[in-house]
Amino acid sequence: MEKRTLSLVTVLLLVAAVQAEEEKNITLPKPFGIGIGPAYIGGRDTDEEGTELSLKIYQQYIMFKRLSSMNLQEDEQYYSRWTGKGECIGACPQYSHCKKGICVCKPEDSRIQVYGRCFSNSTAYFVGDKEKYRKPTPPARPEWCFCEKKNGGKDVCPENRGREECQVVTYPNNFDHNTQYCLGGDHSHCLGKDINMFCSSNQVQDQTTGQVKNLCQCRKDMKFDTKNMECRIRIDVDCTYENKEKEGDLTWILKGRDEPKKEYTLAEIKTAFCNLIDAESAEYNAHIVGEFTFSILGLSIGGFIAVCCITCVTACCCCKCCEKVKAKIRALDPRNAMRDAGMGPGTQMAALGAVAAGEYMENRNDKQDEARVAAMQGQSMGMPGGAPPGYAPVPEGYPDQGAGYPQDQRGGYGGQEGYAPVPTGYPPAGYPQPGYPQPGYEQPGYPQPGYPQPGYPQPGYPQGGYPPQGQPGYIPPADGGPGIMNMAPELALAGAGAFTGNAAMAGLGVVAAAEKMGAEEDKEDRFRAAVMKGVPPPPMGYAGGAQPSYPQNQPPYAEANYPRQ
Repeated sequence: MEKRTLSLVTVLLLVAAVQAEEEKNITLPKPFGIGIGPAYIGGRDTDEEGTELSLKIYQQYIMFKRLSSMNLQEDEQYYSRWTGKGECIGACPQYSHCKKGICVCKPEDSRIQVYGRCFSNSTAYFVGDKEKYRKPTPPARPEWCFCEKKNGGKDVCPENRGREECQVVTYPNNFDHNTQYCLGGDHSHCLGKDINMFCSSNQVQDQTTGQVKNLCQCRKDMKFDTKNMECRIRIDVDCTYENKEKEGDLTWILKGRDEPKKEYTLAEIKTAFCNLIDAESAEYNAHIVGEFTFSILGLSIGGFIAVCCITCVTACCCCKCCEKVKAKIRALDPRNAMRDAGMGPGTQMAALGAVAAGEYMENRNDKQDEARVAAMQGQSMGMPGGAPPGYAPVPEGYPDQGAGYPQDQRGGYGGQEGYAPVPTGYPPAGYPQPGYPQPGYEQPGYPQPGYPQPGYPQPGYPQGGYPPQGQPGYIPPADGGPGIMNMAPELALAGAGAFTGNAAMAGLGVVAAAEKMGAEEDKEDRFRAAVMKGVPPPPMGYAGGAQPSYPQNQPPYAEANYPRQ
């Protein structure tokens, strides 16, 4: 199932990529230029950059008309009043603004022009005949036309179905841009039809009412394009029979970058203009907007389906992984493992008893292993036979100081037994200063020169207790190694299964016994390896380690001068 889903997603992605590549490779026909007659530009066909290019071509078209003396005084007044100032007659409706005297939709508001009005990018796909033909909203039918249905809801009553008031009003798919009437100065009514329509001063008689009304019409230099059903800029120049020529001074004049220095013929002006817009046709085609496609969150239908498929596959994979992890965690419980294996209540009770007995044996073996490790490190830990050779307990308290110090018997300071006066002044010359060692007088309580300092290794004197004498090597278990007793619960389970004919119980016992045998052998191998590498002895002063030595007390010299006790 997963492979099929992945294959489907891959195919969808490949199809979307091929379609996108085919759309890029489509060659559009030349919109205007050499070999092309009058053409519409801008409007619904172009994006933001294409709209800016259309306005630039429109400025070149105005210059062409000036050089060709096609503009009248009223035309120049219009260009000066509206086009030159960037203002539009009647202003521009919501979501649009005026540029060069023409209303364009605001791209910053994610708006695009469709059928002469501005729609959101996300809703442009749903624009239909109602907007295309400017159909009004049908009036609501009166309530008395409807009756309550038995299963809920409303419907037109049978007796009212033939009445005209109860019929749904429909409008034909028709829009005549030449008969859109308005009241004088009512530009908002015309802007509701097209953002580039305004209420003109031209008046005609309304055939339906017989009244004289003003007409809505497109802005200057714009005509209603019946293909796109909107007002668009009309480049009314026929370049069908013009030939290509290199750019000259006239081209720069048409671009508005230079002033005419001489008179040009109409043929020269037309040829230069046709070559100028012909050079801009390829750039214009690059900004043409194709057919609108339905999008969800900015994605096309194919892209949205691909994202949904990938998301579903990812979610399925995650759910499958979670299910496997949950099953493994559940299998860690012996009760679930036995239940999944199809064991009955009796088999489960026997297996659980074997597990409990096995845990008891494991705890007993752990305690014995601790004693063995301590013995292999030179410790007792209550091992049979007592502590190994070389073991000495850690001394407690301070070493015996022996007899007290004798007093000075020379009587130089009073001669009183047990009394030594506090000396005053300095001792006589040649008499040792109390409290400091003098030449020829060794200070009591300190190691004498030439003797090693107690408790620390000295050159030529090995450190006591390293390595400890008589430390044993590998000590096998009390029962001699992995044996029958350690596997007794498992073997009992296997035997009971074999006796009763329960294959699941017998298999479970055999597998558990084999696993325990392997685990015991691995543990003993680790013990042997540790002994071969040399297990370090305990540090000095700890059980099994070397014991510190203390110097024998020596009585102080009788001639020493001591302070009064």
